[in-house]
Amino acid sequence: MMNVGTADNLCWNIVTTVAEERGVDPEQIDDRLYDVIDVESLARLVEQADRTDSMDLSVSFRMAGCFVTVTGDRTVRASAPS
Repeated sequence: MMNVGTADNLCWNIVTTVAEERGVDPEQIDDRLYDVIDVESLARLVEQADRTDSMDLSVSFRMAGCFVTVTGDRTVRASAPS
């Protein structure tokens, strides 16, 4: 069962990472994360990967003009193409 705070924390980390990469406030991100990816499913995958050494997780998607990657250790990276 997924920890309720995991999805919320993951959402916040993704939105703030994208905002930082774009140099804007998180409130200025027009894309809604829930329209881009199923956050609950992503959070479940991250939690599962975090509990086991046998799963190497990396999920990538596009949001607000950035390429976003989330890994099993809860690292979120965003890069805007030049």
